Amino acid sequence: MTPEELRRLLEQVAATAARVGELPDEAEAGPPAGPIFRPADQRSAGVVADWVTPVAQRWAPQLDLEPLELGRVLAQRLVDHDAIGAVEVAPTGLLSITLADVGRSAIIEEILDHAATYALPNGWSALDVRRPGADLPAWLDDDPVLRPAQLAHARLRRLIRNARTAGVEMRPTDRREDLGHVAERLLLVALADFPQRMDRHEGDRAQQVRAVTDLAGLADAWNQPTRPLDTDDRVTGIHGARLALASATAVVLRNGLARLGATAPERM
Repeated sequence: MTPEELRRLLEQVAATAARVGELPDEAEAGPPAGPIFRPADQRSAGVVADWVTPVAQRWAPQLDLEPLELGRVLAQRLVDHDAIGAVEVAPTGLLSITLADVGRSAIIEEILDHAATYALPNGWSALDVRRPGADLPAWLDDDPVLRPAQLAHARLRRLIRNARTAGVEMRPTDRREDLGHVAERLLLVALADFPQRMDRHEGDRAQQVRAVTDLAGLADAWNQPTRPLDTDDRVTGIHGARLALASATAVVLRNGLARLGATAPERM
């Protein structure tokens, strides 16, 4: 799920709670404007949640409620939805949301369906690395600061080539919800957050470079096999799911590099 999808779900549950009297009528208008979801902090012991939101803290004063009171109502309503696995409410009202596995992995299809434009401003296309009306050369000078992201992209493309050579394919029957390794969970959430993060820092090249290189770091930390490692092993659905994840991550890195005016090499 993307932050936009999480916001829409939050709006729905708040409106439902208002209609049945669990929240004031004003809650039907929806939460405050602006970004309200961010990825949960990484922890050495593993992933505790996927997203956190201070929406109850920001919204409660407008509804004449305490943040904890509002947070509990929202949490109880959110967990009724199939895409949500669990919601924890801190004493401050901060919500920590763990997605269901199927909800977390759905971002792969979103990216692959919009590969040319995902995480790019309106009118941009990664297919030609060009803005409308801009006279840019076919090959742009690469920024050394972005070399780690370019290397990560080239590594992913190699993994994809090797997997396909071994007979791995992306199939509708692949169980992408089985992408539950900690590194996979972090990567999936980062992919969903990437457009929001880039848009939030529009005009701040240093922060956008950091967003791209952070994603590259997560991609490099992911080392689950995308193909059988032994000649006697057979291709299974998890290989196809991992191939889809590698393909989606390569798309987002390519588009992020394009947004910064850099190329995404196939090999390095």
